[in-house]
Amino acid sequence: MSTPIAQLPKEHARLLDGGRAPMTITGADLAAGFFTGVAWHDLRFVDCDFAGEGHLRLDAMSGCRFVDCRFVAPGHDFGVMSDVRFVRCRSFGHAVFGGRDGSTGVVFEQCIFLGGDAAPHAREGIGSTGETTFANCTGSGAVLVAGTRLVIEGCRFDHTSFVIGRQRSRGVPLAAAIVIENTQGTGVWRMTDARMRSCHIRNSRFERIVDDGSECEA
Repeated sequence: MSTPIAQLPKEHARLLDGGRAPMTITGADLAAGFFTGVAWHDLRFVDCDFAGEGHLRLDAMSGCRFVDCRFVAPGHDFGVMSDVRFVRCRSFGHAVFGGRDGSTGVVFEQCIFLGGDAAPHAREGIGSTGETTFANCTGSGAVLVAGTRLVIEGCRFDHTSFVIGRQRSRGVPLAAAIVIENTQGTGVWRMTDARMRSCHIRNSRFERIVDDGSECEA
């Protein structure tokens, strides 16, 4: 059972001060904390819970690790992310969490995404509008996001939507280079207004891919 963040004063202060001293936070419930306009550096979250919406609006996140954490229908903005890894984490419901433009080294490894509604109108989800990698992950009904580079390796996704790049109608345009390897897709994979620079697919199988108004960069 996780511990409310209010009962972890030392960790709570570290989450607010933007410091760079490495720290591990274990078994905490971050739902009650409100963190906005700060940067998180060199933090390791283990077996923590992130739920609710809007209480995590960071400026930046770097060198952080999330291990065996749970994200329950969250809506969190992690700012510009660099060298951030999620390992064996789980998300439930319509989860929205990740990084903004310019994010690099955002990796989800051995994670499970149990989504809610992966409808074609969805524009936000899990990942970043920079570079995002999904390695050995599984999931169903999720919305996954990448802005300038998307790597999917060794994954199994069912009925999944992908928000890739960004078309001019939704702001500054972005186009993603896509690499998919050793991956299986069942049900419908929906590309939601995807804007792609290149796409390389190797040793992968898909049941059905729906191109929902996508375009390739000229």
